Amino acid sequence: MSEKLSFPQYIFGLHEPGGEHLMEEKGKKGWIVFTHELGHDPNNQSGTDYRPWSNRGFGIIARLNHGYGTAGTIPLLQYFDAFAQRVRNFVRQSPGCHIWIIGNEMNHRQERPEGQPITPDRYALCYAKCWNQVHALAGHENDQVVVGATAPWNNGTTYPGNENGDWIKYFVDVLQAIRNLGCRVDALAHHAYTHGTDPNLVSSEQKMDPPFQDYHYQFRCYRDFMNATPSDMRRLPAYITEADQNEAWQDTNRGWVQTAYKEINQWNTAPGSADAPIRQQIRALVLYRWPRYDQWYIDGKTGVSDDFRAAMDHEYVWRDVRPPESINNHLLQGAFLEFWERMGQGFCGLPISDELIESGLPTQYFERLVLQQDPSGKLVLQTAGSQLLAAQSRVASLQSQLVRLQSEIAAGQGNLITEVMRPSWANVVYELPRHPTKRYEMRDIGGIRYLVITHSAVPATVAPQTIASFHVKNMDWPGIGYHFYVDGQGQIFKTNELAASCYQVGEWDPVSVGICVGGNFATEVPTAEQLQSTGHLVAWLLQELGLTPDAVKGKKELVETQSPGQQWMTGKMWKNLLLDQVTKAQAEKARPHAVKTLGHYLLCRHDPTDWALGSHCICQAYIGRFGVTLGFAASDATGFRFITIVGDTSFVDGEAEQTLLDSGCRVERIACRDHGELEQILADMANRNQRFLNFPG
Repeated sequence: MSEKLSFPQYIFGLHEPGGEHLMEEKGKKGWIVFTHELGHDPNNQSGTDYRPWSNRGFGIIARLNHGYGTAGTIPLLQYFDAFAQRVRNFVRQSPGCHIWIIGNEMNHRQERPEGQPITPDRYALCYAKCWNQVHALAGHENDQVVVGATAPWNNGTTYPGNENGDWIKYFVDVLQAIRNLGCRVDALAHHAYTHGTDPNLVSSEQKMDPPFQDYHYQFRCYRDFMNATPSDMRRLPAYITEADQNEAWQDTNRGWVQTAYKEINQWNTAPGSADAPIRQQIRALVLYRWPRYDQWYIDGKTGVSDDFRAAMDHEYVWRDVRPPESINNHLLQGAFLEFWERMGQGFCGLPISDELIESGLPTQYFERLVLQQDPSGKLVLQTAGSQLLAAQSRVASLQSQLVRLQSEIAAGQGNLITEVMRPSWANVVYELPRHPTKRYEMRDIGGIRYLVITHSAVPATVAPQTIASFHVKNMDWPGIGYHFYVDGQGQIFKTNELAASCYQVGEWDPVSVGICVGGNFATEVPTAEQLQSTGHLVAWLLQELGLTPDAVKGKKELVETQSPGQQWMTGKMWKNLLLDQVTKAQAEKARPHAVKTLGHYLLCRHDPTDWALGSHCICQAYIGRFGVTLGFAASDATGFRFITIVGDTSFVDGEAEQTLLDSGCRVERIACRDHGELEQILADMANRNQRFLNFPG
């Protein structure tokens, strides 16, 4: 089980060990930065024992470089996997540290591997691979994998969209590229210097010449990075891991060190905005450097040490960002919590949802209003009238169905059967990125024995398209490794046909269905919406596949992994929470409907378009093989037990599909990209004697 990590509150720190006695003397234990050259030998198992320092209360930050100079701070692309494995080995063999910086000043020419520029996309891929390896280690699930510092004032790394080498844009593009891979950012590293020894340069507002006239030329360059940090990352820990005067330290106490720490303390304690009362905290200002490796050494320069001691006469600490609070069984945090406390329950009402993502923006529902956080971090009131109207319309529709069913019962029209209705989902099977040549093997659905629950280990806002792209491009899989994905709002995405034997749980792939719940559940559990939707999906799958709740397994129950998180069977035990929702869905999502007396209906488009005409021809062999009834109207299909829709929602839309589901039909959709793909799918099904992609039989 992963430990709860704690770090020193003081912001004082030194680059490399040797001078930590100064912090001990003052009783102000802060940070020590270590740097390591790891190379990319995946069989190298060496590490470093940091406990001689961490056991004394110091915070340890380890910067992991592939190498220095032409070896590159990260390796060439072909060695990324080997480097990530080397990082994993090093972390596993290095007790006492839980903060790991990947690379250093990636935009600086001197850090390039064999002279090859490190673009944001290239660094992001390396970071993501290292992130996955570190967080997969037992005891390191909560570690911070830190994005390496971008070198200020260096505009040598250019790429499309950043032709002038803007280092702030480089920093932002790195974060976005990591997010695009579906990977989480744990923390940020920065560097800050003055161009000279004058302490007044620390607070200087001197700016640069065009085209960088908006950027600071002195120590406050750190503010350019802090202000450019995306709003949803401004609660991440930030560390200034290198700070000096850009000249060799002189053996004199000018007050530069005192001024630098005062500057960072002023940043940390200054009020934020109304929506973010606490600024993003800088947890460490690390002086570069203690040992006598180069001209910037401090060891033996009593004037600088005295300056450092004087700075530690102050209580310079970083503040905790307000932790979430549970109110009305829903988590309130950040700007939403501050707004609720400021405006009061009388204005907002109690929260009735956890924070979720709608239209790409953080959103939270209260009894009397809906709040949404725009990209700048500002909270905006959302009107809930249209949502209420839609809900009322849906209720009216269900009431109408109930009246119809009651009429059927009263009139004695046939036998009724009660079944769990299929949940609504977005079918993206044929829209997701796929390998250009590889395809998953198909299987007999009747052999499925398990429903395997995983977590994405990345924010629930990450779209299945991004995850699929990562699985294809970085893992060389045929496609996304799950059959279903449930995002933070509880939206279900169908990502593979059930007949596909996806890569998701090793040797158990042929007999399992993979359900991925978006998020990382090392310390938290899925949102109420996710649990409800996943419970409904699992209840329906158990029914359709003839399985019992014992078939529901967390991935970690079958293979060695952390997924679906530490809270699955211990702690908050979200497996039990899920099974409770399964039981609830079996009771509340079950609907009576008339027994279907007809078999299988193939619902095709009937219009003069090339697609319609072509699909009719392609379907003939499948129709002949299975004796399927061909039809062109959804309204004619309601008497059939099974319906296969050929085409996307521009043909049979979501509302029409829901009507078929509500009437008790089993519905699957083949929304392929073109005629060639449709022909291949149907031909393969006929050759395998497989009538359905998602139902036994």
